[in-house]
Amino acid sequence: MESRRYGSATLLDVARMAGVSRSTAARALGGYGSVSHELQSMVAAAAEALGYRGNALARSVSSGRSHTIGVVISDIENPHFAKAVRGMTDAAKAAGFDVILANTDENLDAERAAVQVFLDKRVDGLIVASTSRSDSAHLLDVVRMGRPLVLFDRRPDNVEADWVGTDCYADATAVMEYLIGCGHTNIVFLSATTKTPEELESGHPLPISTIADRVRAVRTAARAAGIRYEFISDAMSPERAHEIVASLLRRPDRPSAVIASYSRLALPAFQAIREAGMEVPRDISLVCLDDAEWMTVSSPEVTAVALPAYELGLKAAEVLVGRIEHSGPDQRDHLLPATFTERGSVAKIPAHG
Repeated sequence: MESRRYGSATLLDVARMAGVSRSTAARALGGYGSVSHELQSMVAAAAEALGYRGNALARSVSSGRSHTIGVVISDIENPHFAKAVRGMTDAAKAAGFDVILANTDENLDAERAAVQVFLDKRVDGLIVASTSRSDSAHLLDVVRMGRPLVLFDRRPDNVEADWVGTDCYADATAVMEYLIGCGHTNIVFLSATTKTPEELESGHPLPISTIADRVRAVRTAARAAGIRYEFISDAMSPERAHEIVASLLRRPDRPSAVIASYSRLALPAFQAIREAGMEVPRDISLVCLDDAEWMTVSSPEVTAVALPAYELGLKAAEVLVGRIEHSGPDQRDHLLPATFTERGSVAKIPAHG
């Protein structure tokens, strides 16, 4: 037989060297069907000798498995999602699965396209951090197809699938109760949603469930305590967050505390306070609903809710692999605890009167 360049051998070459049919060689290499141990050894030896590299798509067609997982993330630059993806890939690799990643930049059309591409590539299952609570037809299609789906972090409405996340409402409530207990009566919640403050205040439906839960928690706790609160939105970038906080500090009625919805907003808020010649927490207190490494080396260190991002990603992949292998848990909601860490960025305000 004419020698081939190493790595360019075909399945037929392997079958000929092993002295078996092409279909037998495919079954032996694909791990499906009935092939004796002796024939498997012969085919494996021939594949090794020829440097054969199997075609993953062909194996998926014949075996029904691609051993790949599609992950759709809304913002990979967000450290929370970056750590979660690491957890997903570690768990997937341990189970023998590869991960294909798509980033949507919070764009629903990009999310729909990514889901369709992954379905076309015959991934065995999907993990999706959805950018919309209500526009979920593409996710409902995945469920109807019987393809395993895990919803990560956000919870779209009316999609019956596994969900892995934290209790954002409880976490934000705990932060509000802590600030109120420290004497704060004028609190601002800074978020990246495009909804106006008026829409947030009115209870207007929000596209992302995590933000909706936090807004509801802030509103409920503040009203129950009878304190002043304010929603400030449109902090869609660190630069915009810096601009918003700088403007906030110039107001005669500036708040006593700011809650940043996640770490990429907390850092420019911290910087804006410093650049204004003010200090945390002497002039204004700062809390973040997401922890980051810089918060433990800043002066002062920043009080935050530490989300178990890596563990959430790990859990999402483990649940998905379980569904793929038909060995998943009975429950559909998989809630992991967050940790409230009190540091030095919140002042205690004495009561007057």
